Amino acid sequence: MNALQEYLDQNGVTRYQVAKQTGIANTVKETKPLSGKTVKVISAVAQALSKTPSQVLDDLIELDEDNSK
Repeated sequence: MNALQEYLDQNGVTRYQVAKQTGIANTVKETKPLSGKTVKVISAVAQALSKTPSQVLDDLIELDEDNSK
């Protein structure tokens, strides 16, 4: 599982919910690593979770690093 999908799961939100709230289709591709995520995707997730993009990015980087250990 990639870090973004895991993050969405931890926060109780689905890809569909993010897409519906933000208008961005398929915000999480299972095959893309965290480094391949765009600002648009990070911003959409932040909007859906009522967080700032920097909070989401910090959380994702920490999660990705934890998964790499």
